[in-house]
Amino acid sequence: MKSINKFKTIKDVSINLKLPQHVLRFWESKFKQLKPLKLSGNRRYYRDSDVELIIYIKSLLYDDCISIKGVQKIFKNQTINQILRSKDPILKKKNVLSENNNKSTQKDNSNKVNAEYKKILKEFVSDLKKIKNSF
Repeated sequence: MKSINKFKTIKDVSINLKLPQHVLRFWESKFKQLKPLKLSGNRRYYRDSDVELIIYIKSLLYDDCISIKGVQKIFKNQTINQILRSKDPILKKKNVLSENNNKSTQKDNSNKVNAEYKKILKEFVSDLKKIKNSF
């Protein structure tokens, strides 16, 4: 049998990752890939790969604001090893999408500003013409 010392209890994981134990148990019900070893008395023992997956899930949910359903779609039909191998490309893809989104938002904002300046300038020219014609 494997040494228990290689595994982490739910309490250890909870403290180290600053996540309540009930959240970890809830995530087990939502993500089929997260299956800690359960031994005597239904005690949970997390492998290193489980902890990596929890860190990844936490990042997607809390940092990237992806919903649980969204994360489930990302993980759909994948094993824990496939998810952990593919997590870097997914993060890179999200970063690229985020950068593109920021650029398009900046472009939209600059177009709005340009339109406002044009409107103000037209009104100014119109006022100048009125003043000129009044002389």
